[in-house]
Amino acid sequence: MNKSVEPIINRLKAQVNSPQMRMFLGLIIAVFLLFTFLIPGFNYIKIQNLNNILTDSVIPAIFAFGMGIIIAGSGFDLSLGHIASMVALIVAYLMSGGIRFDPVSAILIGLLSAAGVGAVSGLLVSRLGISSFIVTLGMQFLIIGVRQIITGGQSVYISNESFKWLATSVFGISNLVIILVFVSIFCFLLMEKNTFGRRVQFIGSNIEASRFMGINVKDITLLTFILGAVLAGFGGVLFAARAGAVQINSVDSKLLDAITIAVFSSVIFGKYQSSGIVLVAILISMIGTGMSMMGIRTEWIDFMKGFILLFSIFMARFTDLNTSITQISILKKQKGAKDYGHK
Repeated sequence: MNKSVEPIINRLKAQVNSPQMRMFLGLIIAVFLLFTFLIPGFNYIKIQNLNNILTDSVIPAIFAFGMGIIIAGSGFDLSLGHIASMVALIVAYLMSGGIRFDPVSAILIGLLSAAGVGAVSGLLVSRLGISSFIVTLGMQFLIIGVRQIITGGQSVYISNESFKWLATSVFGISNLVIILVFVSIFCFLLMEKNTFGRRVQFIGSNIEASRFMGINVKDITLLTFILGAVLAGFGGVLFAARAGAVQINSVDSKLLDAITIAVFSSVIFGKYQSSGIVLVAILISMIGTGMSMMGIRTEWIDFMKGFILLFSIFMARFTDLNTSITQISILKKQKGAKDYGHK
């Protein structure tokens, strides 16, 4: 066996054989079997439905990557859903207005605007030591005003077919799924194979010790908010491509999915893990699709997501699964952090 490949294979084997992964795979199998037999005609396991489950998990997973990076660095961002909606509106408006921007230019402008919002939040948290909860809550209302100014509260329709190609399929596989693979690889390399990612997670574990080790906490925190905002904005772009039209609050509700996936993944796997986020996103999509096919109303599906989130927080706060979940920064106030802000 190639020596360069052997460590990767050994790491994958260790992950699959870990108690957390076994428990999680058992949960996925249980959910799969439950809906398979509860839904008439075995419609749940038809190829088209399974493909829809996978496709529906893409945008929440990309959101959760952004939220997970911020959480890993001892922060929290309540504005990610609003940032995604803002970027979706900006991109749609630029391609549908009188100037008619090409898709690449429109997407770049949208993502730059997301980075700008993330930078403002990151600066307020890292430089002034203001709580990330308070900063991003205020940013929510600021973004709502900006979106209203841009659109006047009206929906924006997208007619550019090359932009919509992002959400089409190739050989029966959605382009969204292919995009998720590339985003997952990027986040894996950044957060799990890079010095930056290790520093982020060290800050999330102990801010004071991070300063003592010479880590630039302020700059790292700033970058986590920028990355989180850009990833959320990219999720908004993909939503716009799939929907073909954007309303002023189209993507706001994805915030709950992002928080649920990021926190639940941290509970199961003990830390930020890109593969864990993807798997949890698929699980949430499986549950939502199954409940919808059973005719359960949307509010009860949201109730279930909220229950999963609260249960995850309870497990992380009051139990010990022999992992690093007790260090999840949004659940434990760290020495050196003032109400989750950074001095």
